[in-house]
Amino acid sequence: MAEVTAADSPTAQIMKTLGAGSGINITELAQNLTDVDKAPRQEKIDAAVAATEAKISAYGLISYQVSLLQSAFEALNDADELATNTASSNDPAVSLNSVDGTSEAGSHIIEVTQLALEQRVKSAEYSTSTTSLNSGSAFDIAFAVGATSTTSSTVTVEVDTPEGVVSAINDADMGITASLIDTGIAGANYRIVLSGATGSEGAFSVSSTPDLGFATPANSLQSAQDASLEFNGLAVTRSSNEVSDLITGATLTLNAVTSSAARLTVSSDKSTLKTGIENVVTVYNDFRDIMDTFVKAPQEDVEFSGALQRDLAVARHVMEQVRTSLFDDSSTASGDITGLRDIGVSVDQKGRLTFDEDDYDSAIADDYDDVVMMLTANTSDQNLYGTAAKGLAQDIATTLESLTDSDSLLATREASAEVALEDYQEQLEELELRMAAVYDRYLGQFATMESMVERLNGTREYLEGQLESLSKAYDN
Repeated sequence: MAEVTAADSPTAQIMKTLGAGSGINITELAQNLTDVDKAPRQEKIDAAVAATEAKISAYGLISYQVSLLQSAFEALNDADELATNTASSNDPAVSLNSVDGTSEAGSHIIEVTQLALEQRVKSAEYSTSTTSLNSGSAFDIAFAVGATSTTSSTVTVEVDTPEGVVSAINDADMGITASLIDTGIAGANYRIVLSGATGSEGAFSVSSTPDLGFATPANSLQSAQDASLEFNGLAVTRSSNEVSDLITGATLTLNAVTSSAARLTVSSDKSTLKTGIENVVTVYNDFRDIMDTFVKAPQEDVEFSGALQRDLAVARHVMEQVRTSLFDDSSTASGDITGLRDIGVSVDQKGRLTFDEDDYDSAIADDYDDVVMMLTANTSDQNLYGTAAKGLAQDIATTLESLTDSDSLLATREASAEVALEDYQEQLEELELRMAAVYDRYLGQFATMESMVERLNGTREYLEGQLESLSKAYDN
């Protein structure tokens, strides 16, 4: 609401226009008296508004800093992401792919003597894709899959055409795929080609009436076989050319038979973990500095200083929760590594975190696996809601999440402060209304006074006139 001023009053304008009365500027006097009444009340409300706005800002900044700290720990909660591993091969016949953080640095020798292959067979020749194969009647195809352990299945072909055979086999989803190939040879354009899974156990046999030609020896295109290789001097066979169980955290792709032994090298860069720990220290210290600003006595030119001096319970609660979580033992302590204190993180006399690189480097060199277990429980892709042990990083992140969620003490206090701020705004509006009434009352009283003074002035002027007339009469 706009502030009431002397110039706004119709009575004041009339008094000014007439120039009558005592000669006192009653509009200014009324405004001054109103301001005297209003000032201490408005100052009190304005101070409450400023303090409440500062608290709201403080709560918001605390939530933001806690969220930053939560993110810093979530960056440390996956074992695969604590180290960046790279891989190389000196022979294109073997690729080393999909290397994650669990791979150990080292070199490996591999020699591939045979690739894994799938069985492929073709059918008899057909002139069209819709040639009738069984005089329009449905028929069954029997399959036996496996070399040492056989699985039998039957596929019913409802539409007795090459297209119908392909659709029926693929719809059965039994690990054998069918395709219809147009060879481009006039009069014998179409062949059905069946393919199984790679590896010797993907071998299959086919029989049917009518005979589709799959069992004819001349129609065999390729036999199923396992990959054969020598890995670090050990003879190995695998059913696939994608091998993921020889090097931890890495997948080998066998592209061709090697002409000589190939060397595979895994290199590990653990700087990601160190950078993450340093970031935790930095973010926590920023959080600590902000909290100190909020709880200490207000300082000139320091924004929000002392904002929570009247709400120290909240500040102390948040600080205690954060500090305790940082120095709790891990739920998955391993060996001599139980918490952050064992990897170079400590607290100085001012309550700030410090990071000792020598202690950290020593722990990583001697107990890297224990450090990973302590932080991550040796797991990846973690979340807040799992029930299994998560490691210290996710334990802390979960605690920090609870400090900023919608039911937290911070959120509750911020909501209460927002309500209080609305109440103070209403009080200011009510004060303006009351002061407008006070101003009108003063102005009305002064207008009455002016009227009385004017009448007295009139009487005085009349008496002065009469006395002057009498004086002139006596003089004559």
